[in-house]
Amino acid sequence: MTACGSSGKQSGADNSSSGATDTATASQELVVHAKNWEFDKKEYTVKKGEPLKISLESQNVHGIEIANTDVKLEPGESTVITIDNAGDYEISCYIPCGTGHHEMKATLKVV
Repeated sequence: MTACGSSGKQSGADNSSSGATDTATASQELVVHAKNWEFDKKEYTVKKGEPLKISLESQNVHGIEIANTDVKLEPGESTVITIDNAGDYEISCYIPCGTGHHEMKATLKVV
């Protein structure tokens, strides 16, 4: 098995996330569930410019990274970021997890 990298591509957005902030300041929350080479949704939608708590729950060994942000999480981890630019950000699994690893992608839509 080899790891697949994220293309880093997104539409309509620049590198626009701030670093992690205090979790008490999050005004919105996103929990990504991962299992058997897929995420629970193909697309997640959040508001731009508002602190966002992102958490990963996984039944297997998966991790997520969100292109053009500083987000890279393992199961049970969370972080709070703010994304200032609207656009589509690719979510992918960065831990080689088997034959379906390269297909494990979703979109974070920031509006």
